[in-house]
Amino acid sequence: MTSQDPFRELEKLMARLRAPGGCPWDRRQTHQSLKPYLLEEAHETLEAVDQGDPEALREELGDVLLQVVFHAQLAKEKGKFTFQDVARAINEKLIRRHPHVFGKAGKSTIRQVNARWEQIKKVEKPQRKSVLDGLPKSLPALHRAQRMHEKLSKGHPEESPTQLKKALDKRWKDFQKALRGNKKGSEMAAGDFLLAFTALAQAKGLHAEMALRKASSRHEKSQRMLNL
Repeated sequence: MTSQDPFRELEKLMARLRAPGGCPWDRRQTHQSLKPYLLEEAHETLEAVDQGDPEALREELGDVLLQVVFHAQLAKEKGKFTFQDVARAINEKLIRRHPHVFGKAGKSTIRQVNARWEQIKKVEKPQRKSVLDGLPKSLPALHRAQRMHEKLSKGHPEESPTQLKKALDKRWKDFQKALRGNKKGSEMAAGDFLLAFTALAQAKGLHAEMALRKASSRHEKSQRMLNL
């Protein structure tokens, strides 16, 4: 099967795999059963980015794209939407949310771009009453905590890094004190400390999740060297 349009060819391949006489494994999949694979492919893509390997990144991006096409094919079979609908919707969203590029908003600063982005989102999703609505619960905990702080800081006076540093120091002392007590209290204090940590990281332009990933990788590498 060949085509001048690789995206259209990918659609046809996926439809063939799902059709009667296609692949038994592909035919039995559902949106729910594919969830672990989408998550795994996303993490493998992150690893390829961290490795700085363009060939690995190209391959992993293809695997992520396959998951998108797979879910779109399942939806198409149920008459919900198609891969073309997915592409059309994101094209429209990109144009709608970048009036400074495709509209008449004119040249804008990053702060103005972010503020306008949030305003447009409010119009698009009026059902969201809180700034935290739409924050996925399945995100890694550090990442989700930092995104929460980021969302809360928009439209509200932000605490200064100095204030956040004091709050972090207090949470650290609370954690040390809690360690002398029971496990439940220690766990709660640890969570409060990590929450305060992500708030300070957010204020200083650091990404707690990425920082921990890199530190873990360095530690793993050093341990592997010791065990050679």
